[in-house]
Amino acid sequence: MGLTNTQADQIARLLNERNELTVQYTRQRVLDHSDNYLCRYSDAGDVIACVEVKKVQWYQTEILHLTVAVPHERRGHAKALLCEAERVARANGARLLQCTIRIGNTASRRLFEEFGFSHVGTFLNQESGNNVGVFQKIVSNAC
Repeated sequence: MGLTNTQADQIARLLNERNELTVQYTRQRVLDHSDNYLCRYSDAGDVIACVEVKKVQWYQTEILHLTVAVPHERRGHAKALLCEAERVARANGARLLQCTIRIGNTASRRLFEEFGFSHVGTFLNQESGNNVGVFQKIVSNAC
């Protein structure tokens, strides 16, 4: 089931508020990739957490902007979304998961490392001035 305009607006707002992005998200940007989003909802149906799961190569899936609204932090939403993201990636044939985490975002780094991701390198995002860590997890080991 696709996202509604309201849900896409909520995702865009959440991503823009909680992340140091160089490009702002819009309703249309979210809707253009609506099939990639996994969300958690409040009892009222509002988006309270989201993640984008994007296939970038036949073997590689990227996990982007795992984000939880402040009032809903520390309630297991990020862990649940990361579990679901990995399940979806595996179901779609992923052999390797990758994400990037801004250096200094210790909560995200800790979460991804708890899920078996390894830091493989760091680069400078020249647009934001942030150093960004690259993390990977092999989900289909060699024989």
